[in-house]
Amino acid sequence: MTIQDNFKKAMRSYVYSVSIMSNIDDNKNLNAITVSSVTSVSIDPPSLLVCINKTAGIHDSIIKDSKFCINLLKKSQQDISNLCSSFQEEENRFKNDKWDTTDIPFLKNAQANIFCKVDEIISYHTHSIVVAKVTESKYSNEIDTLIYVDGSYE
Repeated sequence: MTIQDNFKKAMRSYVYSVSIMSNIDDNKNLNAITVSSVTSVSIDPPSLLVCINKTAGIHDSIIKDSKFCINLLKKSQQDISNLCSSFQEEENRFKNDKWDTTDIPFLKNAQANIFCKVDEIISYHTHSIVVAKVTESKYSNEIDTLIYVDGSYE
């Protein structure tokens, strides 16, 4: 086995919360992608980090000072997670009533919505590491977070 194969198998034992990163680009196109690589960076200023594959459709719309939302999913939102992770379904991601698209698009019934402004982008091989300042947060008092481990939802 290669180091990559062993690394993939090791990473499958990590438990990830599932989120969708959403934004609107300069051409008013709505974008969304399922992400699991999201973490807080600092409380002062409130900030987070998200890693995005450079081949993802949303990637080129993430530029310095652009805005996005991290939508932390509930266990009942596997369908929208699957929709936003499927390249074939990219055009259908917003063809439902789950979104508020009046400004930065966000999922109306998410566990939490964290609105951000891109502060720094670091290129690292196949991915971009996006560091963003949090501008607003909304959350549900009920903890019912969708998680992903060993290739499946829990």
